[in-house]
Amino acid sequence: MTARLALLTQLETVLNSAERGSPPLPDQAQQWVAESQADPRLHGMALDILGHAQQHFSAHHAAQTAFSAAAESYRQAGQIGSSTNSLLLLATSYLLNDQPLLALDQWTKALMQAKGAQNLGQCVRVYLGIGQVYIGFNDNEASLRCSEMALKMAVAIADPLLECDALLYVASDQYRLQRYAQALEAIARAERLMELPLHNKVWAAEIVYYRGLIHGQQGMLQQAKVELATAYDLHCANDNLWGKAHALTGLGEILLQLQAAEAETILLQGQQLAVQSGVLSLQTRCCKALIDCYLAKQQAELALPFYAQLFAQQSLPERKISVTHRKKIMQLETQSRVLQLQKCLQTCTISS
Repeated sequence: MTARLALLTQLETVLNSAERGSPPLPDQAQQWVAESQADPRLHGMALDILGHAQQHFSAHHAAQTAFSAAAESYRQAGQIGSSTNSLLLLATSYLLNDQPLLALDQWTKALMQAKGAQNLGQCVRVYLGIGQVYIGFNDNEASLRCSEMALKMAVAIADPLLECDALLYVASDQYRLQRYAQALEAIARAERLMELPLHNKVWAAEIVYYRGLIHGQQGMLQQAKVELATAYDLHCANDNLWGKAHALTGLGEILLQLQAAEAETILLQGQQLAVQSGVLSLQTRCCKALIDCYLAKQQAELALPFYAQLFAQQSLPERKISVTHRKKIMQLETQSRVLQLQKCLQTCTISS
């Protein structure tokens, strides 16, 4: 086996694991980036691995640099499908870093490349991304519409990986819309798909996490406590910062409702993780819960710093969709649907 083939085989294995939620440490990924510089395709793979590794620890800017460089390296190698995938990863990283308009730009580029390659699977991922942009503008109904369309497309092309991904997006949307029965149904479907050899540790933890959130909203506090603690443990085992921050915040809120002695400690830890992960919505939730915690203990002076943080967060200008960006979103949706119809027509023609 040549040195190049050995490295290719190694990178393929590691990249597959990274895409399923278990990347290597960034230092190891950096070594592969250095080793692969002479080969654009291998270099793109190594950069994708590095991006996943950085994103796993919510190092958004470092991840964005890696994914952007990966897209360019793949283009140089003529690997347009892989280049498009890197653009999708870049867009997701922007979204996680609370930059939905930058994410939208990358999804636009990705869709143009996916259309040229007639890659419906990548169009499904663009559709899921569009839905997440709507969430950033507080339009949960539009987000659900996109997630459900993406789910239909994933089922149509018989891709269980994309179907599971889309189901988790649907569950998240239904939860935000307080449609808990529908959310639990989507989670159950995703869990059945996880029984196949998908092996995505992040998704496995998210399934337990969303069940915990929903049961908490339904008043099943003890069950929610167990589920959110389990989700946190699963994310800890996979060392996923984003997941740990979400699970611990949810657990702290449930403990507060249960008037548990450890609620304050858990919420303070959740606040630290929320700051590290850069998720503003979690920081807001922790601040509100800690204020309630200290007021219940008649320790108003301890609540003051969190009042200040909450005020600073709420003083940020509200983000709205401009006419230009709404038009761009509608164009992306339309183009994705057109490609889906074209693919269906091709399938029907072949079948007949």
